[in-house]
Amino acid sequence: MSNLLQIESALLALPQVKAGLNINEIRRVRRSLTNAQKSKFTNTINLSKLVVKAHEWFTSDEGKAVFREEGVTWSNEDFGKKVFGWQKSYFYKVLKAGKLKDELVDLFIAKCDEAEAAGQDPNRSLEGLLKFARAAAETETTTAEGSGEGDGEGSGEGESEGNEAAVEVRVPTIMTLSFKASDLQLGRNVSLRVDVNGQVITGNTEEEMLLALQFLAQAIGRSSN
Repeated sequence: MSNLLQIESALLALPQVKAGLNINEIRRVRRSLTNAQKSKFTNTINLSKLVVKAHEWFTSDEGKAVFREEGVTWSNEDFGKKVFGWQKSYFYKVLKAGKLKDELVDLFIAKCDEAEAAGQDPNRSLEGLLKFARAAAETETTTAEGSGEGDGEGSGEGESEGNEAAVEVRVPTIMTLSFKASDLQLGRNVSLRVDVNGQVITGNTEEEMLLALQFLAQAIGRSSN
């Protein structure tokens, strides 16, 4: 628990309050969930390393020769789908993760641990790792350019401090809406969520969202009559 006033911390420390709110049990379950998430992420990273090795053999001269002799032709997408049962997008995410340097993965894990210790909910997942890796690469490029590397200008000393990539922290959601395309006569489904900061997260256009909200308003109007 974070962002508590001193009086609030004292309240929650009272034996009768801890017992009434099942605080110790809640903390135990939350630790179990966090540990399970950590374990899942570790297993995913270990798997990604194996996938990289498998793909290296698949694309090697030896692998190509075996497939050719057996009369089988696979694309990379076929390889991911038929060997692992994954769609193209997820297969390439796993492949990218498996090629990341161990130091970068360790840094990501450390920053996730720091965020959790601060009471935040870091995105400890494959997607979160790849976003962190992209941010780290962009930061490294920006730092190198700012230090004048290669032109003899600027020492760059201390410039990387405070510019490290940060892990993505999940923001609590306060509202979610989803509509089937068939109900709205649209070409695709509409899905959106609003976080506690009031930000709308969606892959739909504004027009599609407005149609969905119009449909909702009409449905509420009919039910209230």
